[in-house]
Order: sequence, then structure tokens, then C-alpha cells
Amino acid sequence: MPELKRELIFGIPYVVGDLAAASDELVELAGRAERPYLVAHSDVHVLTRILGEEEYGNGVRTFDYICPDGMPIVWLMRRKGAAAHRLYGPDVMEWMWDRGRAAGVRHFLLGGTEEACELLRERLGERFPGAQVVGHFCPPMGEWAAGTNERMIQMIRESGANCVWVGLGCPKQERWLFTHREQLPAAVYFGVGAAFNFHAGLVQQAPAWIRSHGLEWAYRLCREPRRLFRRYLVHNSRFLWYCLTRKV
Repeated sequence: MPELKRELIFGIPYVVGDLAAASDELVELAGRAERPYLVAHSDVHVLTRILGEEEYGNGVRTFDYICPDGMPIVWLMRRKGAAAHRLYGPDVMEWMWDRGRAAGVRHFLLGGTEEACELLRERLGERFPGAQVVGHFCPPMGEWAAGTNERMIQMIRESGANCVWVGLGCPKQERWLFTHREQLPAAVYFGVGAAFNFHAGLVQQAPAWIRSHGLEWAYRLCREPRRLFRRYLVHNSRFLWYCLTRKV
């Protein structure tokens, strides 16, 4: 199977391909993984952290796949001539659950709440009968007790999962993945942020037309202004500054 191409945006290697091509490659990879493969879903928030925070940026650059999760990044890729498509974390999750059934992909859920994980298993299980969920773990909010990381990694190993969904939120999930990469069992690991709550039905997702026009941030800001106002003010402004002052 040919490997997906990459296009550099501000020096960051983003995956070029549509959902079908990306999912097919990742399903095939999960079936033969002999080491941990890390997948980041990068919107503007993640991009600006990669460029502005040295430790985080160096860590995320080691990921095997950095997917364009936001439309502004897709538009920049297309301006450079790449046949780019949005590889949105929740959409990739659906495609992997669907296409992974025939290949026997085994899923593990890491993050979220017990309620979110149970609803996620129920709803995606109804939509994709035969999808295998072999375990989940919901770490506590705030600081973790000693031994929590080791317990999480051991549960993934014992489950036999070859596809691990990490919903710890950005930047925590990416930092956890690159920090513990050497200890992780062989599998494909996805940092998918809010996808757990979206698919569980606990948080309403923006309509498709809003997402396709790059306005999902505005929709989410209207629904969660206190939590998201500072994030979007800071990181959207930084993104615009990079576009004006740096070579894409």
C-alpha cells in the first residue's frame, strides 16, 4: 500500500489524502504494527503550539502522522497545490471503527469520563456492529496519583488493542503520547480531543456546513464561551500573525 504524502505548512509535515485513503492506510498499519505509531490531529490551536512551544513542538514533530484537522490548514495546503482534505479526528474515528471491522481492529478508549466511554461504546457499537472494543480507562481530572501512567499502559498491553483512542484534550494528550512513547505497546495511537464527547452525544457537534467553512471554532465558542474564549483569542490571533509574517 503506498504511503500517504506529506505537505509542509510552516515546516510541519501534514498528511495529504482523503478520509478513505487515510483510513485504509491506518487500518492496514494497525494490523501489522510492531511499534507504537502516533497520530496527531492538528487544528490551528495545535499548529500554534507546535510553532510556539519548543518542547511540545519537538514532541509532536516526532509523530508518524500529523493530520490537518482544521480547514484553515487545509486551505493553506491547497494554496501550495496539495490535494488536501480535512482529516477531522471524529470523522477518522468513525471511519476506523467502520473499516476496521473486517480487519479485526481492536479498539481501546483512553480518557473521558465513565459516562462518555459507555455512551461512546454503545452508540458507535450500534452504528458499526462487530467493532471490537477491548477496554477503556478514564484517568481522574487534575493531577494523577503515582502509578497511574504505568497502570494505563499495562491495561492497553493486556487488552491486546491495536488501535488506541486518546481523549485527554490538547496539549495533554499529545504530550502524554510523546513522553511515554518508549513504554507504549505496539498499536496506532490517535489524539482525538473532544471526539469522545461528540460521539457520546454529550457535546453537540457543529453542523457539517459550518465545519466545511472553517467556522467550527465560532460555533464552539458560542456554546462554551468561558472555557474557549482565551484559547481562540490567543491561538487564532497567533495563526493570523504567522500567516502574515512567515513563509508558509
